[in-house]
Amino acid sequence: MLHNIVLQGHIHDMWRWILDPVDGYSVKGTYQYPVDASSERGLFDAVWQKQVPSKVSVFAWRLLRNRLPTKDNLVCRHVLHHDDMSCIGDCDSFETTFHLIFDCDISDSVWHLLYRWLDISFIPPDTVHDHLHQFGHLMGLPRFTHSFLKIIWLACVWVIWKERNNMIFKQKALVPD
Repeated sequence: MLHNIVLQGHIHDMWRWILDPVDGYSVKGTYQYPVDASSERGLFDAVWQKQVPSKVSVFAWRLLRNRLPTKDNLVCRHVLHHDDMSCIGDCDSFETTFHLIFDCDISDSVWHLLYRWLDISFIPPDTVHDHLHQFGHLMGLPRFTHSFLKIIWLACVWVIWKERNNMIFKQKALVPD
């Protein structure tokens, strides 16, 4: 297995702490990344930012709890018929919370424009919780940027939701730009 490994003498070996590659390991830093159930609370606390209007924070809290009136949730509550679950973006998928905010062709375009604007490479995870956590704690960026990233994330999901509602209720076309 080691025959294909080539050691490079001009590169200095060093340990790297994945949770904080800029400042390295610290005991204080490990407490910011709990592994137990309190991490769930920390994630919900991430949506309550003082720079963000409370209606956006409430929206994000509902988003994280899958309590938005998306078509799949409305079908579960018997408000819509099962035949009415198609996504508003004409992408031949059911409108679920995750699909609407991250996976629909239109919202996916918005996220890719955002990644390009921030000049980051980002592989989105499969859950809303993981998306917020991963986006809000982009490794390699200084810790002081994490609150700004959370605010950008909150603004992005809010705009996608508002544009979805404009398309449904005002018949306005969605434009990712």
